[in-house]
Amino acid sequence: MIIQRYILNHLARLFLGALLVLYGVMFIVEWIRIGQVISIDDFDVLLLALVPMAVFVLPMALVFSVLMALERLSIESEIIAMQACGIPRRTLYTPILAIAFLCFAAHLSISTYLGPLSMQRIQERLIQKAPQKVYAFLQEGEFIDTFKDITLYIESVNQKERSLGNVFIETKGKDHSVIAAERGTLEARPSGILMRLTRGSVFMESKQALRYITFDEYDFLLEADFSRKMKLRSADALTQPQLKQEIAKENRKPKLVKEYYNRFAFPFLNIILALVGLQFGIQKPRAPRHTGIVVGFGTILCYYMFYLMADRLVKAGTLNPMLGAWLPDFVFCLLLFGVWAMRRSRLQKGEV
Repeated sequence: MIIQRYILNHLARLFLGALLVLYGVMFIVEWIRIGQVISIDDFDVLLLALVPMAVFVLPMALVFSVLMALERLSIESEIIAMQACGIPRRTLYTPILAIAFLCFAAHLSISTYLGPLSMQRIQERLIQKAPQKVYAFLQEGEFIDTFKDITLYIESVNQKERSLGNVFIETKGKDHSVIAAERGTLEARPSGILMRLTRGSVFMESKQALRYITFDEYDFLLEADFSRKMKLRSADALTQPQLKQEIAKENRKPKLVKEYYNRFAFPFLNIILALVGLQFGIQKPRAPRHTGIVVGFGTILCYYMFYLMADRLVKAGTLNPMLGAWLPDFVFCLLLFGVWAMRRSRLQKGEV
């Protein structure tokens, strides 16, 4: 139908524009987050990062495009003209719901399969590249726990000369020791990260004895957990079958169970946001402009608040993880039904 193609064309343009804007913002944020360990040669890593980002970008782009499209059609009296010509409301709703279901399907496939696969590849590349740029993880005058079983403190870091000044190390484990050195360097090796210290001392404490040793040069290997430093969660890189196996190993840990069901519940947000757009997007011709953007931000903020509330209740053990995953969707469905029932009641009273 011509009307449906017209609405779909207008909605698609707004949707693509919103996608580009949101992806541009997300791209900059991701570059800031992981740019310290990648270069322009690793541009494919950033492109891979765009895949899991879609679980946030798709719903936001959908709600803004639907609200802005309906707002324009309302303000320019096109919806009134359609109604005057006897065109039913379902003609207007069909293109919007079609895009919503496409977003739902894409979101579901990304959250359950494509996203975790891309995260696996990203983690492999970042961990591979990180040792070569280990100096980027070192902060002057701060305690550093990037490396396994040690706490590191460095007074000065010279990335250009690749050297460290006044290094202090405290080791953890069975044998406690404190190492101090005037200078140090780090070098990536196939077996790990080699730290070489010069002109320093070691104080070692064990159950049997206390030891104090001075040295001119001291070498040892460091083991780093760069995925934790870059805040990459292990569950993000697990597909649904892999996550299900992990849940069985962890004896149904609530956090993992909620993550499993979140991947089904969160895509349903696309349908809810499309219904929000249909309820609040159609306005009177003289209504204030850009109210759709306000409604869009408000809806996303409210959903996020319910999501955080459910997450806290699950962590506290007062809410079942599966119910916690679906709680925001359930609450929004109830709110939408209440709004629809209220408007329908007003229309019936007006007809009477």
